Amino acid sequence: MLEPDLRLEARPNQVYVALYDTLPHPGLGPVQEFVFDLGISANRPVVLTDVVWRVYDENDHVVFVRQRLGQAAMHELTLGQYGVAPGMGLVIPRCYFLEQGALPLTHVRVSVAGYDYETQAAVSAVLELPLVYHRQRARLRLPMVEGPWWAITSNDWTSMHKADPVSWPFAYDFVRLGPNGLPFAGDGLRNEDHYSFGQTVLAPAAGKVVLVRADMPDQSPGKPLSAEALGDDPRRMAGNVVVIGHGYGEFSYLAHLQAGSVQVTQGQLVKKGQPVAAVGNSGQSPGPHLHYHLQDGPHLFVDRGLPVLWSDFLATGDRVKLATIPSRMIVSPR
Repeated sequence: MLEPDLRLEARPNQVYVALYDTLPHPGLGPVQEFVFDLGISANRPVVLTDVVWRVYDENDHVVFVRQRLGQAAMHELTLGQYGVAPGMGLVIPRCYFLEQGALPLTHVRVSVAGYDYETQAAVSAVLELPLVYHRQRARLRLPMVEGPWWAITSNDWTSMHKADPVSWPFAYDFVRLGPNGLPFAGDGLRNEDHYSFGQTVLAPAAGKVVLVRADMPDQSPGKPLSAEALGDDPRRMAGNVVVIGHGYGEFSYLAHLQAGSVQVTQGQLVKKGQPVAAVGNSGQSPGPHLHYHLQDGPHLFVDRGLPVLWSDFLATGDRVKLATIPSRMIVSPR
């Protein structure tokens, strides 16, 4: 009989931490956040009883412990099948941390415990994930024209971008607000009702265009992307895109662009502030908006997303030289 072997893996297997200690208003921080998915598998049927996440600092001290799951919680998570078996693993998605403080973190240790379903023998496994910090080199301007823009998602747990912990954990969605203080006029059922739709999208920094997709139509607001439009390529969820490499392993990803609006080609050099496209509603998008994220390579869902610092913008009327933009803040380019 095989000895029970419990196996753990994470996606990604090295995790960027965003340290938000440069904010438009000091009372908002500092805080740190990171996220990953945890996969659990085994070579024999194993009943899971506990999962514990411990985060450590550079002195190997435990900074905080999160989400200890007892047997009742595991039962609920897995709809009565609180275990793993050959060919039937378990994924715990969005293992998410948002903590106050600026103490440097070094790694997270995940401990999983359970017992063999047949023999009742105890079984456990431990996974250590390195936590790393990125020092941004590019000076990024907001990639849109003047006007009030609402950062409807950014750096907190409410962002659905956290569902992809690889490329999108620090992504932004921006919508333009109109004179009525809303993102659209009327009932918002047409793209043209939205103040964002057709607004010029700018290169946030100088660089080289490394990827362009411009073959997708704009969806009607609230209409999901069809399986036919997605095909077998999940990257098409982002719709029409322009990806710009800025050097030093930093790539700007601009997504959901308007059909027919892309003005650049792959391999083209662009200047900071140069028009590249217009805001659209292509791909899997609830309504016209500009999706932006920074990542450490050009490949979506493969290369890892990076925390973002923005330069020279207005936040609720105040001029800001360099800062992270928190979720739901109203901002404008200078």
